[in-house]
Amino acid sequence: MTKPLHIKYRPQNFEEFFGAKEIVESIRKSLGTTHCYLFHGQRGCGKTTLARLVAHALEVDDFEIHEMDAASTRGIDDAKRLKSGVFRKPMKGKRKMYIIDEVAQLTKDAMSVWLKTLEEPPEYAYFALCTTEVNKVLKTIRSRSAEYQVKPLPRREIHKLLSWVCTEEKIDIKDDVYKALISGSEGIPREALVLLDGVKDLEPELALELIRSGGIGDKNVIDLCRLLLVNEKVKWPQARKILQGIDEEPEKIRRSVLGYMSKVMLGDDSPKLAAMIAEEFLDNVYDSGRAGLSVAVYRACLRG
Repeated sequence: MTKPLHIKYRPQNFEEFFGAKEIVESIRKSLGTTHCYLFHGQRGCGKTTLARLVAHALEVDDFEIHEMDAASTRGIDDAKRLKSGVFRKPMKGKRKMYIIDEVAQLTKDAMSVWLKTLEEPPEYAYFALCTTEVNKVLKTIRSRSAEYQVKPLPRREIHKLLSWVCTEEKIDIKDDVYKALISGSEGIPREALVLLDGVKDLEPELALELIRSGGIGDKNVIDLCRLLLVNEKVKWPQARKILQGIDEEPEKIRRSVLGYMSKVMLGDDSPKLAAMIAEEFLDNVYDSGRAGLSVAVYRACLRG
C-alpha cells in the first residue's frame, strides 16, 4: 500500500529535518541531560517529529516510546495510569520516552499529576510535550522543560521541500499550482505534502480549488464551503445532507472550513460573509465532536 507523502517523507534523523537548525543544534547539546522537552507552535510544523527524533537520538527502543494524545486521554485517571508506568524500568534498552501530544488539552488535575512526575523523574525516563497552545500549559511545567517554539518554514524552505519530493516521486506540477502549494501551505511542511498528495494527479483547475479548500480530499467539504457562502438563509437542509456524507474527523472538517473561509477573506469574493462564517468555526471540537461541528454548521447557515 502506498504511503501518504507526509508519512513517507517524515524525517528519520536530524539531518533530514527541514528548518529549525538552531533548535536541532540545541537539542543535540542537551541530549542525556535534559529530561523534558516542550515543543510548541502551529500544527504540522514538526513538533511530534522532533520528539520522536529526540527519542531515537537517545537510542530509546521503539518498544519504549510511549505516545499519548491528550485530546482523548486527558483525565486524571489516564495520567495516574501512565505515571505508574513511568517508574517501571524499561524492558528493552536503557531509556524510555513519553510523548504527549496536545498536552494543553489535559485537565488541570491531570497536568498536576505530570508536574509531580517531572519534578523528580527516574534517570531513565524522558518526556516530550507538544502543544499548539503553550499559554495553557502550567508555568511550573514550562519551567521544568527545555522549551522550543517550532515555527513555520520560510517560502524558500517549503520550495526546497516540494522540489525534493517532486523529484523523488517524478511528479510534474504546473507553475500556478506549484505557487499555490507554496502559498497554501503557509509554511507548514506537513500541510505542503498533504496538499501535494491531494493534487498531484488532478487537472490544474480542480487542483487549485482543492488547495483553496485547505487540502481535504473529500469533494463534499468543498461543496459545504461553497454552500455556506451562498447569500441565503434557507440552506440548512442542504448543509445537513452534505455533512452526513462527509467521513472525516469533526476537528479536521472544522479546520478545513476555517482555512477555506480564511482564503476567501484574503481574496476578492465575499470577505465579509466569509469572516462571519469563520467566526462559527474558531473553537475546536475535540470534546463536542460531531455534535459541536453540526452546531457550528447550523449557525453558519444562518449567517447568509
